[in-house]
Amino acid sequence: MNKKMMMKSVLTFLSAVGISALSFTAQAEDQATPFQVAAVPPAVLQLDISTACTDKDSVFKIVNNGAKWPRTSTLRVYTADNQSVISERRLRLALGQKVTFVVKDTVSEGRPVAVWVEPSWYQRDFKFDATINCN
Repeated sequence: MNKKMMMKSVLTFLSAVGISALSFTAQAEDQATPFQVAAVPPAVLQLDISTACTDKDSVFKIVNNGAKWPRTSTLRVYTADNQSVISERRLRLALGQKVTFVVKDTVSEGRPVAVWVEPSWYQRDFKFDATINCN
């Protein structure tokens, strides 16, 4: 086989491979591949709540140990024995952000107090996150 015929064979082979590659690519583009959207779970509350008593006042220190909250939450302070609301605040905490709430003894009237955080982005069963009795 001479050099000219060998070159022609190689070019014919490469052309055939190129055409099949192009048709393969075109075929792959014609076929729509279904895609899936991943559902991201809601950022759950990961709180570290510590309590302390100072001169009969109740102190709650709350630290967000989870992700930044996507929306606000309502933090409610209750009298623990009859679950009546003493105070409430709307807040949105970033990772590591801390808040402190002091419930004066004159407000709690010597009764135990509790705190519960209600996120606005998912339903959470009502259960006190922390309670304290400073009388």
